[in-house]
Amino acid sequence: MLQYSKQSLTIFIFFGLLLAACTDDKRPLPDVSDIEAPLTILRFEQDLFSLDTIDFANSIAGLATKYPEFAELFSTSILEAGSLSNMSPEQLDYFRGFVTSPVYRAVYDTTQMIFPDLTDTEKELQQALRYFRYYFPEIEAPQRLITFNSAFNYASIIFGENDLGASLDMFLGPNFDYQKYSPGAAIFSNYLVRTYNKDHLTASLLRVLLDDVFGSAPGTRLLDEMVHRGKKLYVLEQLLPETTDTVIFRTTATQQEWLVENERNLWSHFLTEDLLYNSRFQDIRKLIEPSPNGSPVLPEDSPGESANYVGYQIVKQFMERHPEIPLSDLLVYQDAQEILEQSRYKPSRK
Repeated sequence: MLQYSKQSLTIFIFFGLLLAACTDDKRPLPDVSDIEAPLTILRFEQDLFSLDTIDFANSIAGLATKYPEFAELFSTSILEAGSLSNMSPEQLDYFRGFVTSPVYRAVYDTTQMIFPDLTDTEKELQQALRYFRYYFPEIEAPQRLITFNSAFNYASIIFGENDLGASLDMFLGPNFDYQKYSPGAAIFSNYLVRTYNKDHLTASLLRVLLDDVFGSAPGTRLLDEMVHRGKKLYVLEQLLPETTDTVIFRTTATQQEWLVENERNLWSHFLTEDLLYNSRFQDIRKLIEPSPNGSPVLPEDSPGESANYVGYQIVKQFMERHPEIPLSDLLVYQDAQEILEQSRYKPSRK
């Protein structure tokens, strides 16, 4: 099992600065103090960039012994250098080139300055995993996090037996000049780069975990997508109850304020433009995926993924009307129309 946030496809890491206040009216926090959340963190990037590049073949073999699954995954799927078990001299040179590259060694040095240790991340992630174990007792919670550098190709991944991985070079913060590494590249657009910081690391890891738990939307209509994504946002909020809305909803403070003030207008827009049951991806893409703005017909200050915020509100009202439903049962409710109807969703007036 490998799921990932590859930047050329969909982005799961990006999420504005911690500026807005937390969402109000969350469910009462359960006491999870007696729930264990064992978590081992391994710094693969440190071991990788410490390899003996003279005797590289034997060094790689040692790395594969320490990371029997991840080293192979890194070589084949992340670095795309080929399998470690039968690597040709050319592939070995390619792998060595990554480790010895002045560019990527400089990036590695930056990651070590920004992440000399992961104490804060470990604490935050462990607490989130306690909530996860409380809400989803039947699902195996991750117990291992491996960090690495991916040359800006990946952000967070889930692989193997629910192991998590974080590419630290995608969380280097506002002072790191991503644009200089590939000017004009879509993944380094301002609306994405502003979220590439350590404040979003834990949320990024939990997003890929929830993507794995919830799978794909059961339909292709805007309603299906927005409710499905709204469920994941609602659960993410329960796992990170102290985290600000700008992280949960991947917005700036201004964009979050816009969403709150325009929820009713958004809903009206979906209805009047016949978008709610529209399955044309090109018509709804900006409404459900990261984007500089909501759509060409919405105001310029409307954020991408605005439909997901409305989907979250629908799920929230559904859960408020059914306090007897455990959070894990959101996996069972697959009919977005049923959730909408039972929620009796009514956007608030601002």
